[in-house]
Amino acid sequence: MGGKVRVIIATDDGSSRSLVWRKGRVKLLAIIGGFVAVVVVAALFFSVMSLLEMPVRRHHLVQLEATVKVLKEENQQLLAENVDLKREKQNMYGSTLSRLNERTAQLESILARVGIDVPINTGVNSLAGGDDASVAVDDGANSGGPFIAATDNNYSDSISDVNLGHTDKLLDIAKHTPLGLPSAGYFSSSFGRRVDPFNGRMAFHRGIDIAANVGTRIHATADGIVVSCGTVDGYGKMVKVANSQRFTTVFGHLQKIKVKKGAYVSRGDVIGTMGNSGRSTGPHLHYEIRDNGRAVNPYCFTFL
Repeated sequence: MGGKVRVIIATDDGSSRSLVWRKGRVKLLAIIGGFVAVVVVAALFFSVMSLLEMPVRRHHLVQLEATVKVLKEENQQLLAENVDLKREKQNMYGSTLSRLNERTAQLESILARVGIDVPINTGVNSLAGGDDASVAVDDGANSGGPFIAATDNNYSDSISDVNLGHTDKLLDIAKHTPLGLPSAGYFSSSFGRRVDPFNGRMAFHRGIDIAANVGTRIHATADGIVVSCGTVDGYGKMVKVANSQRFTTVFGHLQKIKVKKGAYVSRGDVIGTMGNSGRSTGPHLHYEIRDNGRAVNPYCFTFL
């Protein structure tokens, strides 16, 4: 029986039984038993470890819940701050828009008073949401473009773009329109018909005279390009500035000329000093404004 194993089983009554198994079957049963034992031991080990780690996991879970709670509170705080920032932005925008509209109205009023045709601010009423505001309606014919949902942000941006664009146009017009006084002093002669100070005959005075001390600084009254400067019959030392296609300003009887032909001057720049050159009875500035070549009363442009 070299290839077999005999197993004798004794009972309590003294009898016995014998089993004969092959060695291969015994080895198989031993291997299965060993595997089952390893599995049972491993299961017991991991169960014990899980029980030991349970408090640690519970502690980590509590910490995670606390962290989530803190993050949630911070998120709610950030959302509230975002709402406040949006409200502040809207308030700031409304205040800025109001000031912009006020200054635009002032510019329009000044330009209108000197005879400037003010450009129409197309679309401002409808964009600004006034009483006559309405939503543009069309039938969709001959139109297109990508869809962009209407929001408060792009709505406000549209209003800003329209108003700023209109104001920029007005500022550019005003920059090249002669406004204000060219020098300190007092009016010594007005525009229009007057008695000529040399021959006593009636004459037409094409500008206004401002009297002050010799050397008083003379300023440009609008941006423009110096188209001529030098001595001119009747005017003495004179500077002529082309401010725009419409307006030209003339400064006569100067003591000194501070600019050169072709130079660009801005409103407020010193172009010369007051003198008594040319056909003059005393120190003063002869100041003209020509509108498309025709002399107009500068007084209307100086006090607005």
